[in-house]
Amino acid sequence: MTKSILVLLLSLIATACTKKDAKPELWIYTSLYKDTVAEVQKKLESNFPQYKVNFFQAGSEEVAAKVNAEDLAGGTKADILIFSDRFWFEEMGQKGKLHKYSAKGSESVPEMIKSKDSFYSAVSLPVMVLIYNSDVISTGKAPKTFKEMTEPQWKGKFTTGSPLSSGTNFTTVAFLQKAYGWDYFRGLRRNDTIAEGGNSSVLRRVQSKERPVGWVLLENALRLQDSDSKIKVVYPEDGVILQSNTLAITKKEGSRKPAEAIADWFFATEGQEAMVHSFMYAVVPGIANPKGALPLQQIMKSARNWSPELVAEFMKSRESIKEEFAKIMLQ
Repeated sequence: MTKSILVLLLSLIATACTKKDAKPELWIYTSLYKDTVAEVQKKLESNFPQYKVNFFQAGSEEVAAKVNAEDLAGGTKADILIFSDRFWFEEMGQKGKLHKYSAKGSESVPEMIKSKDSFYSAVSLPVMVLIYNSDVISTGKAPKTFKEMTEPQWKGKFTTGSPLSSGTNFTTVAFLQKAYGWDYFRGLRRNDTIAEGGNSSVLRRVQSKERPVGWVLLENALRLQDSDSKIKVVYPEDGVILQSNTLAITKKEGSRKPAEAIADWFFATEGQEAMVHSFMYAVVPGIANPKGALPLQQIMKSARNWSPELVAEFMKSRESIKEEFAKIMLQ
């Protein structure tokens, strides 16, 4: 046997062994923050050593765009999706792109934040609140409602994210437009409100005092409670905006059992505690509230709740809401 043939045989044997020993791969596409992803990945590796679990992490809009592009190219690589654009999940379920599955533990999730057809469920609850920089705004003069941000005393002081960049900001805009109409946003524009980017952009503007008041996800503010005490949280009296950090399994050929097992983990105690550790509320009863947060039962008394009718309405008007927002706030 010549040396070249021997090398070829050894190479083929090594390749065959590698393929035989390789772990099945699963991909999770998510908008969870990077530190949360790192924590979850370690826990999944411990609980599911038989799989290689990979993550793609980005903002909700970017994750959705990546899945849409991959789908057009022949099929997404993602097995599990976790991000905050519930309307996108509803649309994908209707198109037959999601795997029907009710994860173990998700039966206790409130009906208003999951698919009636078992295409998806909220896996954690972020909430949109107001924050302010106490170096600029005293506690006694802090805002109390979303609605008052159109009043003259807040001119040049308020900032929001954009529904063009962020799923949670789209939900916030949709709920506030439903409650107060587009005149509310015209009032924000007259007040020189900066409405750009996502939650991190809002937080930076409040911290830098460029705009000392903003709406932002509670989790962003709570992450700073031990490092930046000047950032204060207001739970608006006209209701926090309840978000839906949504989990779904993509529809693919072959067994979806591995993805189902990992979905089950997210609704079990360990998975829910990982969500709370990232300063979001759990969706399964019996899990503690995030550190520094008001009890979920308390904020739910005034929160703006979901309904099937609202989901359908916001889905139908999704693009027109974005267009009108851009026309009023960004032109």
